[in-house]
Amino acid sequence: MIKILAIAWKDLRSTFRNVPALVMMLVAPLALAALLGFAFGGGGGFDIAATKVVVANLDKGGAEAGQSAGAAIQSILSSKDLKDVLETSTKSSAAAARQAVDDGEAAVAVIVPEDFSAVVYGSDPTATSQVELYENPTSEIGGSIVEGVVGQVLADFNGARAAAAGAVALRSDAAGDPAAAQVAGTAAEQFTHAGGVSAGLQISQRSPQAGATEKEVSVTGAILSGMMIFFMFFGAANVARTILTEDRDGTMPRLFTTPTRHGVIIAGKFVSVFVTVLVQAIVLLIAGRLMFSIQWGRLDAVVLLTVVAAGVAGGLALLVISFAKTPAQAGAIGSGVYLILALLGGNFTGTAQTSGVYGIVQKFTPNGWLIEGWDTTMRGGGALDIRWQLLVPLGFAVAFFLFAVLKMRRRFA
Repeated sequence: MIKILAIAWKDLRSTFRNVPALVMMLVAPLALAALLGFAFGGGGGFDIAATKVVVANLDKGGAEAGQSAGAAIQSILSSKDLKDVLETSTKSSAAAARQAVDDGEAAVAVIVPEDFSAVVYGSDPTATSQVELYENPTSEIGGSIVEGVVGQVLADFNGARAAAAGAVALRSDAAGDPAAAQVAGTAAEQFTHAGGVSAGLQISQRSPQAGATEKEVSVTGAILSGMMIFFMFFGAANVARTILTEDRDGTMPRLFTTPTRHGVIIAGKFVSVFVTVLVQAIVLLIAGRLMFSIQWGRLDAVVLLTVVAAGVAGGLALLVISFAKTPAQAGAIGSGVYLILALLGGNFTGTAQTSGVYGIVQKFTPNGWLIEGWDTTMRGGGALDIRWQLLVPLGFAVAFFLFAVLKMRRRFA
């Protein structure tokens, strides 16, 4: 054990004096996560700017006082529930509303016709009226939001007309009775004020569950977890390449001629690689928490994932080194291997859950399991919830190390 620690300490001192390598290990993943996170909505989720809407309410109202379906549309578009997605203003005429869209002052104009309330609250089931949506064709998301809101309101009004028609039918025995029209209007108005056909419908928005808990994962956190694992591979490779440097300088072959067993020497190298990437991960985790307010999850799961990820990175780095003959060759081979694993495992998509063929392919990579583990952990899962996301990568790490030892024994025999 003393020999292992001595070999590891020598390599660690050399590694932490290499400033360019430290910058690549620590600054690069933070910068990438920050840029991508901010580009896709910052730390809290995906956000869109509020769509500017102008409403030209030309509705003259229904037969009864206070009957104004156009005012109802305007009120809904201006409601507090929609203020985060719709920024509503008014115009006095249809031409002014359309001009606002043409001038770029608004993305959508909603124009309510003069006869709208008369049709909605009237007793004639064959009467028609149209609400005009005048949209900027480049505002696809905003236009869809307004179209959906207005469409739901119109569905409610159509339901109100159906209620009115039913009221008229019930009074068919009093043909020509003026009270029939009043009953129709009252039924329609009550239906609309009660919430219409949408009154009994609600939307329940849920996130994927992790055990008995569920939390929303920030965009920056999802990206940084993938970038952290990806750059841990490169951090481990920078340290492991010292083996090839010492081989080129002749110190490694001489070290293998000593009574020290090959496994001890390689274990010392592994410890130096492991500690380096472990420190790298800890720094990134702390920086992510302080700089981006990322909630990494429960401490037990975070610690275990970090340790296992460091073991995978260290074992893989030694395995790659065992097949290379020069530091330059190791850099080329390693970069290719790490990039392929990152693409297959989903490092560039963070903890975004996948399915289908790609989801199956991820299961064949250690980083794919680790990323899945981070997703579960950041959603509130504990160590038991990620047991397979820990055991499978740990098996990869052990296999990588054993194959590296066997290969190096043959090489330096």
